[in-house]
Amino acid sequence: MRATASTALCPVKAARIVSFEGIVELSRVGEQRWQRVESNEELCLGDMLRVRSHSRASIRLSNDSMLRLDQKTTITFAEPEDKKNTWLDLVKGKLHIITRTPQPFKIRTPFFNAGVDGTEFYIGVEEDEANVLVYEGKVAVSNDQGSLVLADHEAASILKDQAPRKEGVIRPIDAVQWALYYPTIIDYRPDEKIVAKSLQLIWRTSVEHYRRGRLIEALSVLDQIDPQQLTTPLLIYRAELLLSVGRVDEAKANIEQAIQLQPGNNDGYALQAVIAVVQNDKESALSLANQAIELDRTSPTARLALSYAKQAHFKIEEALSAVEEAIRLDAKNALVWARLSELHLSTGYLDRALEAAQVAVSLNPNLGKTQTVLGFVHLLTTDTEKAKVVFTQAIQLDQADPLPRLGLGLALIREGKLEAGRIEIEIAASLDPANSLLRSYLGKAYFEEKRYPLASTQFDLAKERDPNDPTPWFYDAIQQQTQNQPVEALRDIQKSIQLNDNRAVYRSKLLLDQDQAARGSSLARIYDNLGFEKRALMETARSLSLDPANHSAHRFLSDAYVNIPRYEIARVSELLQAQLLQPVNINPVQPHLAVADLNIITTSGPVIPGFNEFAPLMERNRPQLVASGIFGSNSTLGDEVVASAVYDRASVSLGQFHFDTNGFKRNKPGEANNNDQTHNIYNAFMQYAFNPKFNVQVELRTRATEQGDLTLDFNPKNYDSSHRRKLSEEIARIGARYALSPNQDLIFSGKYIDRSEIQNFGNFYTDLENKGFQIEAQHILRAKNFNSIIGGSGYRFDNNSLENGIEKPSNELERESAYIYTNTNFLPNINATLALSYDSFSNTLFTEKVDKFNPKFGLQWNITNSVRLRATWLEATKSHLIAQQSLEPTQVAGFNQFFDDINGTRSRRMGVGLDTHFTNRLYSGIEISERKLEVPIRLDPTVEHLQKQNEQLYRAYLYWIFNSNWAIKGEMQFEKFNRNHQDIAMFSNDPDRIQTLSLPITINYFNPHGFFFNASINTVKQNLRRKHDFNDNQKRNPENPIAAGSGIDTFFLLDSIIGYRFPNRRGIFTLEGRNLLNDKFFYRNIGFNTAEAIPTRYVPERTFFVRLTLNF
Repeated sequence: MRATASTALCPVKAARIVSFEGIVELSRVGEQRWQRVESNEELCLGDMLRVRSHSRASIRLSNDSMLRLDQKTTITFAEPEDKKNTWLDLVKGKLHIITRTPQPFKIRTPFFNAGVDGTEFYIGVEEDEANVLVYEGKVAVSNDQGSLVLADHEAASILKDQAPRKEGVIRPIDAVQWALYYPTIIDYRPDEKIVAKSLQLIWRTSVEHYRRGRLIEALSVLDQIDPQQLTTPLLIYRAELLLSVGRVDEAKANIEQAIQLQPGNNDGYALQAVIAVVQNDKESALSLANQAIELDRTSPTARLALSYAKQAHFKIEEALSAVEEAIRLDAKNALVWARLSELHLSTGYLDRALEAAQVAVSLNPNLGKTQTVLGFVHLLTTDTEKAKVVFTQAIQLDQADPLPRLGLGLALIREGKLEAGRIEIEIAASLDPANSLLRSYLGKAYFEEKRYPLASTQFDLAKERDPNDPTPWFYDAIQQQTQNQPVEALRDIQKSIQLNDNRAVYRSKLLLDQDQAARGSSLARIYDNLGFEKRALMETARSLSLDPANHSAHRFLSDAYVNIPRYEIARVSELLQAQLLQPVNINPVQPHLAVADLNIITTSGPVIPGFNEFAPLMERNRPQLVASGIFGSNSTLGDEVVASAVYDRASVSLGQFHFDTNGFKRNKPGEANNNDQTHNIYNAFMQYAFNPKFNVQVELRTRATEQGDLTLDFNPKNYDSSHRRKLSEEIARIGARYALSPNQDLIFSGKYIDRSEIQNFGNFYTDLENKGFQIEAQHILRAKNFNSIIGGSGYRFDNNSLENGIEKPSNELERESAYIYTNTNFLPNINATLALSYDSFSNTLFTEKVDKFNPKFGLQWNITNSVRLRATWLEATKSHLIAQQSLEPTQVAGFNQFFDDINGTRSRRMGVGLDTHFTNRLYSGIEISERKLEVPIRLDPTVEHLQKQNEQLYRAYLYWIFNSNWAIKGEMQFEKFNRNHQDIAMFSNDPDRIQTLSLPITINYFNPHGFFFNASINTVKQNLRRKHDFNDNQKRNPENPIAAGSGIDTFFLLDSIIGYRFPNRRGIFTLEGRNLLNDKFFYRNIGFNTAEAIPTRYVPERTFFVRLTLNF
């Protein structure tokens, strides 16, 4: 009530009480009396605040600064000497201050004045001396005797009547030990017989206060006991009370005294272990916890301490085992049940977490930690209203605990109240300044507010607070990438992987990142910015072999496949798997990405998967609009617009894609260019989570395409000027994911297609209509050193066709498949893949049914930390698929197994690769592989023949990060395709051998102010031989009109891109130039037979494109 009344008393509000423990008193301006404060009470200019012994307080100034006050601290909210400054008088005591305000902020003390410039620092004032320590930012310290300016990690000491002088800093966090939060591990009960009868009443009264959260009262009652009567149990009890109010030095003294009285007291060592955990001395914590257990193996307190020490080492399962043993030892211990609930929550078992929390509540309803865990359970089920109520109760029960503040902040942000949520997380960080996890979340909140310098500061502080936590490194990498600093982003990602068992799976210690938006921010984008495609593929292969259910890794791989010819099936399949495994999120579903045969020249349409760059780090209810457009040569015009929104458990995305171009000039006299294409795609996607275990999604997509003959068959003039293709299709898809447990997932996909395609060749045309459905299911199991993927699918397709208006016999396609993939890493640094798939395919036009088993083997061996060997031997069958998408894994040990081959193609691939990095700036690798194919072709309408083909691939790369602005890459790729010319139809003059060598060298420049530049030169040499080239030894000239369709051609391509990233992630602008030398060359796309036409890799004329992407 008084907190509300105080609002009317303050014409100018100076601050607000956000939390306090113990006795905190206020003297209103103009009054001579002291009165106790209340939560959320407003403070006025001129008011004086004092914190009594064993007490603490947190206040928020009107300029948004957070102050944490230690015991025996007195401050006055002074009238400002000018309107521009905020003034605070520190009479005595200690302050920890986090200020992000651009307004000047000054503090006066009896010995000096401090001018603050957006910083975090500590000030302590004693009777004859004062100290200042700056964690980040700048503080100007001055008095009549002198002045100095302190920067990051600098400190100063000021004696009475002396000038300030700088001092060395060994452990900066030591200055705010009083502000840290120490979890309680001993569950005291009033009926325990651990004191003499004469002290039993005092004991019972103190413990009753303690169990109600009245810590100061508990200490006051305990202080009635003569110090000489303090036995070991009472000293331990007093130490835990002192830790609860931040008096770590006094607590340590009581613990040492207790151990002296009873050297074998395990509770003393357990408390020391908890102190070490909070102060980030992990090794000591583990040693002390183990020592406590050795002293008494029946002690639940020792097991509880061990659980904190194990979690500090990221060993959640071992922490859980320790708590389960503690429950076996003491099933009525409310603290242990609350800790069990917390760890079940961390490992994803929400039902078990709820059950354990309810037991803890029944044992002690006044335990704040239990309410906190309940709040996180509600938050993870997206029930933010219940979460806010429970977190508020937890705050009232334990105002010193930062976790309910963090939970309340996340709940508010999830509701779209970003500023209110960020304020709560700032309060949490003030309550426990040494907590790395809180700093990471605060950095994420600043990132969402587009306050990037503040976000960077928090990530840096998180790294400093806990150098072994991978979380801040990962989030900082995403931020740096969005700020056009991919080199620094790559460095931080490498550090994050190094800290997370060398796995590209990123989790915070608390494992409460259910916002999951950060995981949807594709890591491949960073590699793509640098052009380090091969490294992206290698890292993702290892990540998926260790965690096949990681949706961000699947999206990572999908994005990495964008620029690789004949990988469209693999790309869209990885995208489907990412969508089915993803949580509800705001990320837009780009209509074009799920389409495998748009035949758009790489990077020349509004098709770069850059929308993922604008993914948030914290999911919250809100709408989003992302639009991309392109304009360029050959009347090229395109756009893609996606509106998406997320609200609680539901997300929706509506998108439109348009692309139109006349295509490059054929220059064939008297013939139409016929190289144009037009695409229109519309997409609607909705996802809903019934609960954290089960979510469903629905997607509708319609497509209309019209195009000419897009073939580039060596000679640009070698095409059919009459060939026109018109395609329309409608696809409906449903999908679901059910988490059987945190380690098991079941995913389902069902698709239906209605497709119509007309192909006109002048005097001949075909009209094909087909309808069908495809159903797939997959089970994913993840265990220690082992995971498996088991799945299957069914396919039915009806074809009806006309040829020149004459109806042809209809046919029905049927296909069933099953597969099992296992990944094991029982041996250190070795991951082995063993798999087997089965495909059965039939077509009513043919009597023969295809039944094929496909064994697969893969190996990834980290020979050293900088050398990785990859090898594979696999067989695969190219199946009929709706939209070319499948749930079956697309790669083995980094080698793709699904290419854009003709349906029914059998293949065997063998490959070996070696990837190295000499330093974190120099990467290299080499890969050799061979594919042997049996391709079904029809030499006549009723007979299917298997044509033998062979593909060989040799490639090497060298990537060099020159400095933070420049990256250079060089690659070599040699591809050889051949087939027996006798297998080619009699009157066909198709190629029977194609050899292509490409040597691209690329330089990339990145400016932290948003500008970027790319220049590449690519030397390409191709040798093409056709069936009727009988003289293999004769050098052929492609310019010879007689043999213009075959021969040898060498050409040089100079490409360049200049662009700018708008501030605050508002968009990207690029100007692109391709084939700037305007080289007129002869080239054929790689491969012989493909399921769809392959987009032209190089264009034999100069082109320019302007691209703009905007994010709203």
